[in-house]
Amino acid sequence: MRDQKNYFPCGCGQPVPPVPEPPRGGFLMQQIIGSGRAYLRYERFSLPLCSLPCDARQPVQLTAVSVQECGVRAERCDAPCGRGLMMQAHIPLCCSLCDACGCAFTASSHIDVPVQMRLCDPCQAERAHAAANACARLIRSCCCADGVADALLDVWVEVWLTACRPMYGGNCPPPCPPPLPLYPQPYRGC
Repeated sequence: MRDQKNYFPCGCGQPVPPVPEPPRGGFLMQQIIGSGRAYLRYERFSLPLCSLPCDARQPVQLTAVSVQECGVRAERCDAPCGRGLMMQAHIPLCCSLCDACGCAFTASSHIDVPVQMRLCDPCQAERAHAAANACARLIRSCCCADGVADALLDVWVEVWLTACRPMYGGNCPPPCPPPLPLYPQPYRGC
């Protein structure tokens, strides 16, 4: 009779060897399992401007746009897409404005950009974490009406999906031997 601990019959009647124990010395490593990039040139965006000062003299003109990097995030898009996974990058913006009197002030806004993803391992996309980076540039200054700027922007977005995978290293390397002394030893005369 065979040992029941090491014998697992499969559907074909052949014995299946036991799964070997993973080697010791393993660790988790964060790896990129998917990435996507979008570059929009001369794209028109309607920017809703928040925190506009009440005393700004009309017309107000948008003079510069920059990305608030600490708030850039990417989320899975629920829109049906037959081409694979789509992510929606949310990009917060800091807008520099100038009113009719020449007073400068800032306001905040945001844009959402869809990014098509290429996946290395589609099975792990469900438990992956998203990271995003973005850059935006105002092409030409424009006027704002009713708290909304109709701006022409260049936008660059890159999104990565990362997952932790187990990695196994070999046994620890032997320690380095101590450095050899100089032979012959230097003469120390009295």
